Amino acid sequence: MHDGHRTLLRLLSLALLFEGYGRAFMVITLPYIGSDLGATSAQLSYALALVGVGSFGVLLLGPMADRFGRRRLLLASVTLLSVLGASTAFTRSVVSLIAWQATARMFQEGALFAAAVIIAEEVPAESRGTAQGIVGMINSMGAGLCAILLATITLWPGGWRALCLVSLVPLGFLPFLRRTLPESRRWLDRERGAHQFFPAVYRGRLLAAGVVTFMAMSYDIAGFAFSTYLPIHQYGWSPAAASGLIVIAGGLGLPGWWLGGWLADRRGRRTAAAVFFVGLTFAELAFYLLGPGALWPAFAAMVFCQGGKITVLRSWATELFPTNFRGSASAWLASAGTLGGMAGLGLAGVLEPVLGGIAPALAMISAAGVIAAVVALWCLPETMGLELEASAPEIA
Repeated sequence: MHDGHRTLLRLLSLALLFEGYGRAFMVITLPYIGSDLGATSAQLSYALALVGVGSFGVLLLGPMADRFGRRRLLLASVTLLSVLGASTAFTRSVVSLIAWQATARMFQEGALFAAAVIIAEEVPAESRGTAQGIVGMINSMGAGLCAILLATITLWPGGWRALCLVSLVPLGFLPFLRRTLPESRRWLDRERGAHQFFPAVYRGRLLAAGVVTFMAMSYDIAGFAFSTYLPIHQYGWSPAAASGLIVIAGGLGLPGWWLGGWLADRRGRRTAAAVFFVGLTFAELAFYLLGPGALWPAFAAMVFCQGGKITVLRSWATELFPTNFRGSASAWLASAGTLGGMAGLGLAGVLEPVLGGIAPALAMISAAGVIAAVVALWCLPETMGLELEASAPEIA
């Protein structure tokens, strides 16, 4: 990558830092939200699942990215996710909490897929996976910021509600991004009269990628949703101890984002998918079944494998489809991941009373990672090192 590509990655990382904060906010502050609103763990699981419904709004945003540009959608999404995330502070019930967070989630997904598409269309093929991993790692640091602030939650007037207002920070640097962030050259040079819908040749590919994404996100979202709830409620940890787990152990796992991209660029998307999908399954089994002594190393492994897994998914999602409907395809796959996450959380709520707790329920759900790896190896083409025009040619 030359200096222009590095500058682009810095700008995209800045745009997505607080997307990570807003996405992680409800999960990290879940014990306090539940206590404040009088919600049980099962109700919170269902609430997290319903928040994911907002992600389906990305199906409207995908065609907009193809029609009006990736840059415009990214900037609009950052603006709206900031405002809506901050507005969550005014909720007085689980229902209104779901409404605010679900609407914010729509634009969080929009920001993520728009940035991923820009990377795919601007960065050279040989380092595309690494670039996705670098930006993903910075994005995940937003969750780390939220975890750091969790340790100080008792010092903030209003507690978790005050932490919602941190989501407004991106509004301060949006003018800078408007001046400096470029539009994708592939989008500017696209053939405007080309097919805007999915031709038959790509439908099977979309279905296979959708199944992989569904399964890969089902146990991911469910597993991380209770990462602070378990130590605080089941093992009696303090907020500071839970914050330390997220920040320190999670920080140790951050290189997984970069390594996931490196492995995908050097050994292929299929190999990287198998390694990180199955790795996350074993990490979640350790976190939820092996007791408090395993929480730190298991959570570090969870973050490491999640980073590599999502890097592979973002790389594949943007490489499997042509420019004229790359945004729409990415939106459909994001929705498949959302549906998987909702299914995992909903299943956790159903299994909790049957298995005697949320921990064994989440451990059972983690088996989805093995299924995702098998489908990816058998059904998705390898795109390592291919230019987008070769991996996904336009169909007239």
